[in-house]
Amino acid sequence: MSTVSNPLKPAAPGAIVRRWLQAFDRAGSRAAARKLGRLALDGLPDEWASLEAGKLYALYAAPRTPDADALIWQSARAAHTRDVTVVLARERADVAQRLRELGFSANAPASGWPRNLSVLAMPQTVGEAADAADGIDATQASAPRAAPVELARVFGGLRALKRFGLRSRSLYFIEGAERWFSWDDARALAREGRMLANWCAARKLTLVLLLGAPSGEAELDDTAWRAARPSTDNPAAQHDRNEFHAACAGVARMEHTHGELLWHVDFWRSDRTLVTGEVRALRFAESGRLGVAADAPGGVIARGDGLLARDEQRVVVSRAVVRGHEAWVPPHWEVLADQAAVLAACADAQAATVVLDYASSAQLDALCAAVHALRREAGRALKIVIVERGEVLRHQYELLVLTLGANLVLGRDLPFSRMQSLLQSLQGQLHARPVAADYRAALSAALSDAVLGYLPAGAFCERVRTVLERSAVLQLPHVLVKLTLLPQCAHVDALRHCVPRREGDVFTADASHLYVFLFACRPADADAALARIFDVPVERMTNALVHLAEQSIGDELAALEAANRRARIADYSDLFAAPVRASDAEGLRQSLRVERRPLGAGELAVAAQLATVEEALKWARSEAQEGAAAFADNGAADCANAANTEVAQTPAAMKRNAAHAGASPQESQASSTSRPATHRATPPRRHAEPYAMPLRNKEHE
Repeated sequence: MSTVSNPLKPAAPGAIVRRWLQAFDRAGSRAAARKLGRLALDGLPDEWASLEAGKLYALYAAPRTPDADALIWQSARAAHTRDVTVVLARERADVAQRLRELGFSANAPASGWPRNLSVLAMPQTVGEAADAADGIDATQASAPRAAPVELARVFGGLRALKRFGLRSRSLYFIEGAERWFSWDDARALAREGRMLANWCAARKLTLVLLLGAPSGEAELDDTAWRAARPSTDNPAAQHDRNEFHAACAGVARMEHTHGELLWHVDFWRSDRTLVTGEVRALRFAESGRLGVAADAPGGVIARGDGLLARDEQRVVVSRAVVRGHEAWVPPHWEVLADQAAVLAACADAQAATVVLDYASSAQLDALCAAVHALRREAGRALKIVIVERGEVLRHQYELLVLTLGANLVLGRDLPFSRMQSLLQSLQGQLHARPVAADYRAALSAALSDAVLGYLPAGAFCERVRTVLERSAVLQLPHVLVKLTLLPQCAHVDALRHCVPRREGDVFTADASHLYVFLFACRPADADAALARIFDVPVERMTNALVHLAEQSIGDELAALEAANRRARIADYSDLFAAPVRASDAEGLRQSLRVERRPLGAGELAVAAQLATVEEALKWARSEAQEGAAAFADNGAADCANAANTEVAQTPAAMKRNAAHAGASPQESQASSTSRPATHRATPPRRHAEPYAMPLRNKEHE
């Protein structure tokens, strides 16, 4: 057989394609041989999650959480190599308990796992426990501690792994690996990273480091730690941490942002591919695996099937919520005795649904504290629902609990089946509203002052402005109603008919208008509130109503204050003192006090003068009504009303009527009431001033 080749002989058809395919297969087989597995995040591209032999990877994740556990165990189970080692920074008893939960037992091995799976415990040493203890003595804290020798802790960790055997193409997951490094020495940290990467490459081992809070710091989530460690005032530390990352083949973070679990890829090298700056939202499947959310690109978990956390289907309620409906409570609901038991059961909740009851205003402070604590500690994935079981939650209190972190408030008359449907509708949602930093400040803004009734114009404007500024934290809606009084309606009568019953509702009057401030009332409810405040129909006193809200209230107050400065508006405080009564919020905030004082001689003279003017006005109105009755057949009623208006508003006519008034005020009042009234009440013209929608005040967030 001749072995001499003829270079001039053309190649057989398809030989070039065959050689290209062979070369491609060899390159693909070499790339596949380098991969020992991938991170168990369904839907994530291989270029973002592949684990290659001889490489070092750094993952920042909060330790001992369901998120980190799912990532570790699912990635170990799906490894492409038989030699897998998982190191857990926990006590041996906790590790054994976790293995039993996964199905491992001493009698029979669990199926579906790598053949040579090793699980090791790495509990804290005595020195590490002393460093992390909260109650360190002041003398011990002030004494300088000896800095650890550079690379000593890294060599100690590797020596411990070597005791259990080091095999080529092995995969290691190290939880709590932050204890191996010198985070306070930037130069040593960079050197330790380079040394560990070279060690992995020399032995063709793959190390996946799960980094949490460094030893000696509080066990915060990785987001808070990473935000605090590389501070902006220490750029050298940030630079040297970048050198530590440069020794790794991939750096990623798994963290909760506004209650949602996100996967941040700082950078990830896979073969000849480099991925940087990618973010994907993660969800839990029913099986417990992590995957990319349906809304994210490449999402594999169907909409409605993904869970924000493993406990999202958990529902914890107090017994008062389901009282009377015990027969229809779903079996997976956790019914506890009271609110304190609910709070204790939800200490570690992440996305569960917590249902609290509201019975009376006496428990408002405790309810606000509970809602605020749950939202601040559990994050935005937790669902907090308030159910009325007793008193109805007033409008300002409803806004209060929503501002403090509640997702929903359910009425007391809502059917139980409807409540179940609304709770189900909250699944998969994140609380997006800003949460007040101090619940007591928000509670103080929602509480109305223990004062109601008439106030002089100056005090009225001052109090309304104070209420508006204090309630800006909650953006409480208020309404200022401006009523134009009819000519035949005396100020004293209009003020006497205005009887507010709700604390915080105050009113005043000027020459021709009556102003009623409705605390925590929406414009749509203003007419119903006026009907409850006045003991006579509003149509008998006014023919025009203007509803003012938001910025329009401030403008009207400014105009009223300007008119009061030009000419002092009559003060009826001696006749209508604003009553102060005990408030339900007396234990939460000191109620305002209004003191009665004896009247002086000048005030008595003013009161007598006002009585004389009111007497003259009544006599003039009765005369005008008689004239209107005389000319009712020929359509002269409108002229009589105009004359009546002129008589009521002209100072000269007032003096003339007062000179002819020979009867006493009691006789004049009796004579005016004995005459038949011919004026027919007409519905008042209602008008609402345009106002802007409330803008969020950034200062109070």
